[in-house]
Amino acid sequence: MHSTPIQIRFSDIDVLNHINNAKFPTYMELGRVHYFNDIISANHNWNESGVIVANYTMDFRIPIYFNDQLRIETEITAIGSKSITFAYRFVVDGDAGPILKATGTSVIVCFHYKENRSMEVPAMWRDKVNAYQGTDF
Repeated sequence: MHSTPIQIRFSDIDVLNHINNAKFPTYMELGRVHYFNDIISANHNWNESGVIVANYTMDFRIPIYFNDQLRIETEITAIGSKSITFAYRFVVDGDAGPILKATGTSVIVCFHYKENRSMEVPAMWRDKVNAYQGTDF
């Protein structure tokens, strides 16, 4: 599973002194971007083609606070013809080991920006994901 440390900013905190729920999609995006850069291609031309978010879900378990050392663990759980499904785990290291604070999913659709249409998941992306994760999508 790919892991990305998340820098919690003061502006992420709400009146209840924990991370506001509206910040989680941004954290998911950070995990996804780091996954793409590290596993698929840091040199991809995102101005021509890329991805758009079609759906995301969140399940909150335990509040995350400003001083928590948060990381987001990201993996791909499915690849369709034009879409990719990601799973996210929001984890904080505690004295007794990792503490799962929240989980989420997102579905992204590959999109050709210049042609303004969805497109097939590039075979090279599928190959790199399978090699990294040991999957057969």
